[in-house]
Amino acid sequence: MNEASANESSRMAPEENFPEDLTVLDGSEVAVLNSRVHRAIDSEYIEFGLPDPESQARLAELTEELDRRDETGARTASAAKDQAAGA
Repeated sequence: MNEASANESSRMAPEENFPEDLTVLDGSEVAVLNSRVHRAIDSEYIEFGLPDPESQARLAELTEELDRRDETGARTASAAKDQAAGA
């Protein structure tokens, strides 16, 4: 698979480039990467019986980043609620 068709795939192959810093991506870009990695892992389970270690590592990075964003978003929402309540 060439790079152009790989980038158009709904799955992210282990050999495809992966961003070094997920914090610079916007939420939709992280969500798309997460989806593509999940689909790759599903495919790897079907084809090989287990996921590629690179795909697993990418999923761990994405999970950590999404959890960080969820936590930051919850703190921001809580602070805004407190401010609106006059706290």
